[in-house]
Amino acid sequence: MLKKHKPFLLLPVLFTLVLLLLSFLIVRRNSVRLGENFQVSNVTVNVDLQDRRFLTGTISRFPYGARQVCLRFDYDRADQGSEIQVVWRWGDRVVQAETYPLPAPSGSRMYCLLQESGVPLPRGGYTVGLQYRSEAIPEFHFEIY
Repeated sequence: MLKKHKPFLLLPVLFTLVLLLLSFLIVRRNSVRLGENFQVSNVTVNVDLQDRRFLTGTISRFPYGARQVCLRFDYDRADQGSEIQVVWRWGDRVVQAETYPLPAPSGSRMYCLLQESGVPLPRGGYTVGLQYRSEAIPEFHFEIY
């Protein structure tokens, strides 16, 4: 008699496991990790606010005397009310780190590094990094020679 009931007990357990697996797969497929879809494109690093001809990496050296260096980029797929952190480094030292709101799901932003005293930025290698939520976006490098 015990052998007759085993298939009936196995069937609900198997059915429950299949439903559990399917629901897990559906939830995993439809859920989006924070920042997974956030995109940054058309990144420029330049000393001239109006000059957008050069994408980062094509001209990443600026002569001494530059009083500011600006990072400009387009972004897309940001969550409503989210923020981005911009960290400027000179060598290994953080010289400026600020968090800014992203006012729309997509758009363009520009952030500049300058000294409050108005003197030229020091010579050396610089890095600017972006962080959206908890995910770091690759850093961009430039040099003042």
